[in-house]
Amino acid sequence: MTALICSLIAAELLIGNILGFPKYGVLYKMKGMRSSPGHQNIYKPHSEYWNSRGKFEIYRRNNIGLPGADIDTADAPKYVYVMGSSFIENQFLKPEAMSTTVFQNQLKNTDRHYNVLNLGYAGFDPYDSYRRMCYYENAYKPECEILVINGYKAASYKLADNPFELNRNSFSVDNSFKSNINLFFRNNFSFIRLVSILVQEGEEQTVKPVEDSVYAVNADLTDLNVCLGQFGKRCGDKFLCVSIMRNDTLNNRIDAFCKKNNVNFEYSNIMIPENQMSGDWHLNEKGNIALGNFLFASFQKYYNTKK
Repeated sequence: MTALICSLIAAELLIGNILGFPKYGVLYKMKGMRSSPGHQNIYKPHSEYWNSRGKFEIYRRNNIGLPGADIDTADAPKYVYVMGSSFIENQFLKPEAMSTTVFQNQLKNTDRHYNVLNLGYAGFDPYDSYRRMCYYENAYKPECEILVINGYKAASYKLADNPFELNRNSFSVDNSFKSNINLFFRNNFSFIRLVSILVQEGEEQTVKPVEDSVYAVNADLTDLNVCLGQFGKRCGDKFLCVSIMRNDTLNNRIDAFCKKNNVNFEYSNIMIPENQMSGDWHLNEKGNIALGNFLFASFQKYYNTKK
C-alpha cells in the first residue's frame, strides 16, 4: 500500500508538476445541453487544455470558460454568439489564432463593447448548437447569434421530446455522487485525468468532405431546414447562418430556403486545401483568419457596426 501511494504521488508530480499536463478543469456537468445521452461540460474560467493535434501545447480557456480571447462582462457588453462544431471550438489552435478571436478583434475596432462568445463544440450539429445557445442566453443576452455550418446533417432534434421548446428548466446540473467523485479526482489530479483519457471513448470529431455536386442536388436538407427555421423563429433578425462548405449546389439550395423563410444566410468556400490542416479537413491558422474576416464582413452586412 505504501509503495502504491508513493507511486501515485510520483506519477502526479511527474505528469502534473514537471510535464504540466492539465487537469480536467470542469466546473460542473450540465444535463439537457445536448440531444444525445450524456452531459455537457461547463468549464472553469482560464482552465487549461492541450492541443489535440500536432505538438503538445497547453492553452487556456477565457475568463468565462469558453475557447478564445477574454471578454468584457462589465462595461455594457454586447454579446455576439458564434456556434458550430469543432471548426469553431478549435482545440488545436492557440486562442489568439481562432476565427472567433479574429472576429472579436475586428468588432472591437468598431465598438469596444462587442464581445464574441465561442459556443462551438466538437461533433455538434445545428440542433445541438440550438440547445447550447438557449442555455447561454440565460446568462449572456446576445445582440446577434451566428451559426457556422460545415455540413448539412441536423437530425439530432428527433432524439428529443418537444425539441425546440426550451427554457431555464430544460437544463440542470448533475449533482449525483458519481459525477461529483468523478469531477473531484479528475479536477485535482493530472495523472487520473490522463488515465481517464486513455480509457474513455474519444470525443474528437471526424470531418469528411461534403459530397460532390451531383449528389448534392438530391441531398435531403429537410432536417437542416427545420433547424434553421426554428433558429429564425426564436432569434428573428438576430440570427445569421454562415456556411463554409465548398459546395455551391448545397449552398445555393440552403440560400433559397433562407430567402423564402426570411433567415439571414451567407456562404463562402473557405474549406479549400490551403485553408485546411495537413491530413485533416479542419481549418488551419490561415483558414481561421479567413473565417474570422468573413464573419466580420457578414456581420457588417446585416448589423450596424458604426463607431
